[in-house]
Amino acid sequence: MGRAFEYRKASKMARWDKMAKTFSKIGKDIALAVKAGGPDPESNPALRRCIQNAKGANMPKDNVERAIKKASGA
Repeated sequence: MGRAFEYRKASKMARWDKMAKTFSKIGKDIALAVKAGGPDPESNPALRRCIQNAKGANMPKDNVERAIKKASGA
């Protein structure tokens, strides 16, 4: 397809790889926070901090909610 396509593909893949690693780490942090203090961010400061980190990393809200739901067992 050409050199330009390969260059764009490589840069996109590198960016997506970095995003996947970041989102996985934040998801694990959310799971630990939920298991330690419950699924309510109002009463769980560790979870609230994890959610702020997720927002800072542009993690989709759906991913955050899914991680909370999975960790709480609901």
